[in-house]
Amino acid sequence: MARQTRYMGSAGLAFAEYREMNKLSKLSEQGWFLEKFAFFGYKLRKGTPRKLIYCLDIRSLEADERSGYMDIFEAGGWRHVCSAGDLHIFAAEPGTESIYTDHSTTYEKYMRALRSFKALMLVMLAVTAAGLGISYMAEEVWSHDTARLISIVALSVSSALLVPSVMVYTAYWLRVRKLRSRI
Repeated sequence: MARQTRYMGSAGLAFAEYREMNKLSKLSEQGWFLEKFAFFGYKLRKGTPRKLIYCLDIRSLEADERSGYMDIFEAGGWRHVCSAGDLHIFAAEPGTESIYTDHSTTYEKYMRALRSFKALMLVMLAVTAAGLGISYMAEEVWSHDTARLISIVALSVSSALLVPSVMVYTAYWLRVRKLRSRI
């Protein structure tokens, strides 16, 4: 019996959004369709091969906004496929009007992402700074081995989360900067 699901790794939507949407489109021609986000990638489901185009939208939604938001895309020929947090992927038949038709709407999309990831990056920066402070206190003031070990683990975890958040923020900042010069 042939496999009905498949995993596709992600290079990160902040870094390879268009490449990944194009790859999903090519896989649809082979009968593999995006079902949902998965850990560091996507889960695909086997179906009848047909060409689809995929597009990512980035928007924070309140519970009462979700239905109207989805209706707007559906009216434009886009079917909601999956969401994870503020990331929403839609699919449509080839020839459907693009979700983002000009530089200004694309700019707005990435400004929303930039604001979201700026908040995350600042939180992670604050947590890492607090971890550094606690590490210093554990080493220099308290001289306690358990406190030192806990502070090292906490600092490692916060640093491991800070680095990707800075990378994602930087990727979106560069996109916004590039688009700003075009509008």
